[in-house]
Amino acid sequence: MDLWFWFCWGILLVLQNATFTLVSRARNSSSLKYHAWASLLSNGVWFISNFILFGAFIDIMRNSNWWLAGGVGLFYVICTMAGSLWMQWFKLDKIKRAQAKRMLRGKARDRKLYHNF
Repeated sequence: MDLWFWFCWGILLVLQNATFTLVSRARNSSSLKYHAWASLLSNGVWFISNFILFGAFIDIMRNSNWWLAGGVGLFYVICTMAGSLWMQWFKLDKIKRAQAKRMLRGKARDRKLYHNF
């Protein structure tokens, strides 16, 4: 397993949990379309990343390399945790920005109403 493998798999794992977190957030929305797209992304990325994980575990079992097993497990946990945290931060930041815009529009509307009197 070369550096390119680990880099690509790491990106895929971050995306895997980012899209899974997106699905969790989509369940709380009223949009079925949003939930469907998020589910499609999450399940597609999960499917692809499991092929890579399965290949890594075949290597581990063939060579009885338990240090590699520990490294793969640690890498998997760190990358998937990073994906969840990144998506949660992204969605919360997006929500905060949307709320701030609504609040500013409301204040501008209030000033306009007050100014007209």
